[in-house]
Formats: sequence, structure tokens, C-alpha cells
Amino acid sequence: MIQKRQKNKQKIDSFKLFGCLFLCLTLIFSMLRNITVSAMDIDNLTVSFINVGQGDGALLESNGMYMLIDGGPTAAGPTVTNFLKSKKIKKIDYILATHQHEDHIGGLIDVIKNFEVGNLIMTNTSFPDTSYNNFIDAVKNKKIKTITPVMGASFHLGSATVTFMAPNGSGYESYNDNSIVVKVVNGENSFLFTGDAESISEKEMLDKGYDLKSDVLKVAHHSALTSTTQEFLNAVDPSISVISCDENAPARFPRITTLKKLENTDIYRTDISGTITMVSDGKEIVADKIPYSYAGDTIDILTGKSIKSNTAETKNLSNPSASIPGNSLTMQNEYDDEDYELLLGGTLPIVFNADYGVSSLEKIEYALAPAELFNDVDNVEWAQLSKNELILNEDFMGCIYVKFVNKLGNTIIRKTQGFTLDATPPENCNVVSNVSGINLLDISATDSYSKKASGPVTLQFNADFGISDYGKTEYMLVPRGTEFNPEQSWTNGNTLTIKKDYIGTVYVRFTDGAGNVTTKKTTGFSYVSKQPINTMITSKAKDIQFVNWGSKSGYTTVKAPVLLNFSADFGASGIESIQYMLEDNGQKGKWINGNSVTIKKGFNGRVYVRFTDKKGNYVTKNSNLFTVK
Repeated sequence: MIQKRQKNKQKIDSFKLFGCLFLCLTLIFSMLRNITVSAMDIDNLTVSFINVGQGDGALLESNGMYMLIDGGPTAAGPTVTNFLKSKKIKKIDYILATHQHEDHIGGLIDVIKNFEVGNLIMTNTSFPDTSYNNFIDAVKNKKIKTITPVMGASFHLGSATVTFMAPNGSGYESYNDNSIVVKVVNGENSFLFTGDAESISEKEMLDKGYDLKSDVLKVAHHSALTSTTQEFLNAVDPSISVISCDENAPARFPRITTLKKLENTDIYRTDISGTITMVSDGKEIVADKIPYSYAGDTIDILTGKSIKSNTAETKNLSNPSASIPGNSLTMQNEYDDEDYELLLGGTLPIVFNADYGVSSLEKIEYALAPAELFNDVDNVEWAQLSKNELILNEDFMGCIYVKFVNKLGNTIIRKTQGFTLDATPPENCNVVSNVSGINLLDISATDSYSKKASGPVTLQFNADFGISDYGKTEYMLVPRGTEFNPEQSWTNGNTLTIKKDYIGTVYVRFTDGAGNVTTKKTTGFSYVSKQPINTMITSKAKDIQFVNWGSKSGYTTVKAPVLLNFSADFGASGIESIQYMLEDNGQKGKWINGNSVTIKKGFNGRVYVRFTDKKGNYVTKNSNLFTVK
């Protein structure tokens, strides 16, 4: 009984140990999963410019930490609170009140009542107003820690760094110059929040030598003319500007003059787009709304409306290019004059690129504009490239309209310089000859050299050279049994007359004006002018060959029996006969018809062979001396 209980206890302990191990592995897996998720999001900074009407409010989020910069007017409190709740936020790590005007701190009262707040950043100034009193009461009731900023100091918000830039003085004539200005940097991206800072504060920041350069500018004081001086704007040099305003409010922001200053930026307005959210991954910035005006568009000085332009390059989208192998195509404005003198050949890959500023490529579209048509960029049919490369493999004369779009929606349209593309090698290649049956073949085709000429052979080579017209024609004679080598010497010309004995083919290379090449070869043929040529003895005894008439050189001894075969090329008339005669030990025998003979043991001499064509032309050859043992 005791042994049984001990066994059961051992089983229970084993199950407990297994359970502990399982729990540990589960926790480790969960931790790794959380680490992975954090690693994926750690470089992200999300900035939401909240639509609070006439006022300012922005939520910054990075790696689980939150900072709220202003909260709009008192009436916007529920709007801001509901926005934060939609994000499932429990605690706000920092609230930054840029200054104590009602349209910046009024909405914060409702936020403070509904959320845990870690720290409140504000200046030690005050602005006598009911909203200010209510705001201070809410802060005291929640016992929120208050921080007075030190200019030039920084702190971290997740992956981002927040640096105080202003105010740099006190006793300002305009209370707006008390506004806290912060630069928020995330990787290579940066945001500048300016509150309602005016020209005096802007000058102080410039005089301090602060690095104001930022990708995104929250435009100061809702675009008031007392802010955003040109010198300050030049120092910030933003790609994107955001105006938090309400055109229907009594102040009637934004100001057209300020909009004009911002023409080279993507201008966003909360009263037009509502809440605008931008995400920085440390390298580029994406936005969830379309801007009121894109960088490069024109702001009408009378109405403030944005007039679309596809010609201006800005830092958001610039330097469009079109590269081709070994060269480039000039990019022109869409209404520039054209010529088509640039001649290109073969399949043409064109790679399009541009500088996309704080964004990246969204898409590239193109439209072919043939020279024979009247082309209007407003009416062409656009096609989207799968990447950034277009491959043309058909003949074309004209130019190409190209539309570059980045992920922020910035767009510029350009066209390439005009060009002529001959993508087709010479076609319909043929030869005209006085010998029937001679044609042009692919260079890989096999041939029997069956065409025979009775006189000199004339050849004329022709082809269709396409859109680029004639370039040149070249030929090369390749005798039978010789391997074709395209690197050997070619002869220019499209006509050829062969007057001497020849057996082989003629290779022909057609090159059009664009450099496209087609190579062909003629049907194999032979021209034998007077008597049989290429006379040969073939035998296993390779030392037996035809030699100069009567020559005694090349004496050899071979093993019996010896089979000798005789052959020659007889030309167009054909073979009449092949005869041989044996000279054995100095005694010549009779002529015997036959193209082969077997010579037995004991022979010591040579063989004579006569080749005769049907016209009676003949040639007589003799072998070297040999002995058969």
C-alpha cells in the first residue's frame, strides 16, 4: 500500500514538473512574441493633428508612450477625450500646454478629468481667464506633476526625442510669444510644434542657432501674419505644413499670405481634412489624408484656393530621370517641343527614378505619345508600371509621358525627349542569283551543297531595314568544311560575283540604321570553272595521297590489303567517269573504270587516277610511291 502511494506521488510530482515547464515555455514564448512586436513598432512615431476647430491639439505616440500637445478650446474637450478613448489610452505620459490661451488649454480640462496624467509641461506664466482658472483647478485636483521646460533640454518619448526650442525670453508684448516650441525627432524624420509663437520668438530661436530644420511644421498661430516669417520658414525648410484652424470661426483663419509662403510644402488643414494622422518609421512619413494643397501647386492670392500644377519640382518630389543602357533620356516639361533625332535599336529597357523627399515611391504611370498623333497630356491613357521599369520591344517614334507619385500623393508629370526606336532586326532577307534554288537560310540550317553553277555566280542581297532605314550589308565566303566565325573579316556590299572555283556558302550580315543585326547564309553551292577539282584519295592508310605529278617524295609502306577510294567535285555538268591505273615496279597497267581499288600484298609503286566530267574536261592525278606488305 505504501509502495503504491509512493508511485502515485512520483506521478503527481512528474505532472507538476511538466506543468511548470509548460508554463515557463508559454511565458517565454509570450515574452518573445511581445519583444518581436515591440521591435517591429519601436521606430514608429504616430502624430495625430486633432480637429479641435479653432485651436490646437496633437497626440504623439511612440512605443506605448503618449504625449498630448494642447487640447483645443473648451468646447473641443469631449472631442479630444473621445479620440483618446478610441485609442484605448489609459495614461497620458505627458501633456504639453504650449501656452494658456483658451483655444489651447480649454479642451485639456476634460482630458485631465478623464485620464491619468504622468506629467504636465507648461511655462510659469499665466493668462487671466476663466478657462485658465478651471485648467489650474483640474491640475491641482489630480495632483499632476508640473514641469517647467528648460530650453535646449531633451527627453525621450519612445523612439522619439523631444527638445525644447522656445520661449527664450520673458515679458513679451504679445502673450503668444510665451508659447513652448518643441522639435520632435524620430530617426531621420522631424516635427516642429510651434504653438502660437510669433515673430519675436522666431527671431530668438534663430539667434540661438537652434537646428530648426524639420520635415513637418505645425504652423504657428493658425497661420496668423504675425508668425511664420520668411527667415524662420527658410530655417525650418519643411516638406509638410499643418494648419490647425476653422475658417468659419470669427478669426477666419487661414491667412492667404501665409498659404502662399507655404506653396512648396504639402499643406494640410484640419478644418478641411478633419483629424490628420501621420506615421514616421524613422525614414519616411505617411499621412492618412489628402493635403489641401500639394507642394508645387499654386495658391490663388485672391481666393486662397489651390491650383494644381504638374510642372513644379519641390523637395517632396524632384529630379525625375529616365535611364537607358549606356545613356539617359532627357526629361522635359509636358509641353516642350520635340524632335526624334535620337535613334535607338533593339529591345529598350527604360528605368525611371526620382527623389521622393520624406516619402517614397507610390507608383509610376506612363503613356506613349506617338509622333504621328496630336498628344495632350490631359487626355492620354495612363498605364501603371509594375515597378519602375518600362520595356519597349516594338518599333516606336515619339516620346513618353511619365507621372511620378509618392506615398504622400505628390505628383509631377514629365515627358521624355523624342526618340526613334527600331526594335526589329532587318526582315524579309533574300538573295537574287543567276543560279536557281539559292536562298537565304538560318545560319544553323544544315545543307548538302547540291546547287551547282555552270558559270560565274552572281548574288544580290536584300532586306527590309525597318523604321531606322538602311545601315549596311556585309558578306563573308565560308568554304565547305570551314567553320563560320563571325569575328573574321566581313566585306561591305550587297552584291557579289564569284568567278573562280568555289564550293561553300556565303554568310550575309544585314545591319539597320539603329544597329539591329540579322545574319543569314546562302544555300550551299559549287562553281567548277574548267575541270574537276578537290580530287582526293581516301583510305585507312592515310599516308597515301595525291602528290605533284611525277614526284618521288612521300614514300611509305602500308599493310595489305589497301582499299583506296577516289573522289572529286565535277561541277554543273556532272561526272562522266573516274578511271585508275596502277604502276607496279615501274610497269604501268591499263586504265580501269572505277572509283575504288583494293591493292594486295607485294605491290610497289603508285596509282594514277583520271577524273572526267560530262563536258570532257578531265584532270589526272598520281599518288605518292608506296609498298604493300
